[in-house]
Amino acid sequence: MDRRNISPKDLSKERLELLVDEATKAFLEKGYTGCSVDHISRTSGVSKSTIYRHFPDKEALYEVVNQRIADEQADLVMDFDLDSSKPGQSLRAYARHIYHVDTNPRFLEFFRMLISEAGRLPQLTARLRERGIATVLGRLTDFFQGLIDANKMSHPDARQAAVTFYVLARGNFRPLLGVEFDLEVELKRLDVDIDIYLKGSGIR
Repeated sequence: MDRRNISPKDLSKERLELLVDEATKAFLEKGYTGCSVDHISRTSGVSKSTIYRHFPDKEALYEVVNQRIADEQADLVMDFDLDSSKPGQSLRAYARHIYHVDTNPRFLEFFRMLISEAGRLPQLTARLRERGIATVLGRLTDFFQGLIDANKMSHPDARQAAVTFYVLARGNFRPLLGVEFDLEVELKRLDVDIDIYLKGSGIR
């Protein structure tokens, strides 16, 4: 079946999937402000009336698109087994895993978009940011709390330890600068940052 110009009565799930796919491309390319519902309607072949039947406004569609990207990113970041018997080795490998996921161009554009719209849509941006990192930070917090309880880590706050680790692992804000970095140099820089973190936290 031609996926364009789909009737509102036919294949609603397919129509909505196509709509969100096209909206995702549009928002990542143009940002929230630069993207219109008219544009999304044209590229998806879904009429504006159908779009507004499912989404009350552009902001609601924007949130659904970003929820999808945030969940996709979190799933990839979580696809790693942490080993409490070898915490230092495991966390070094996990930091590299996080870096590779979070510096994917798709996710960098997602993060740039959140930052650019933070002033205009503060509550929405806060919800999306929390959705994107809540699962990852929850898992890291639990892991660090286990290390602290087992006297394998010296830190007064497992949650803050998780936040700091995650910020370091994703390369801080350097990847957002849009400069062509040498990957091996960046990974060596990451290894040094994580080594300093592990030594400061008493993790071996």
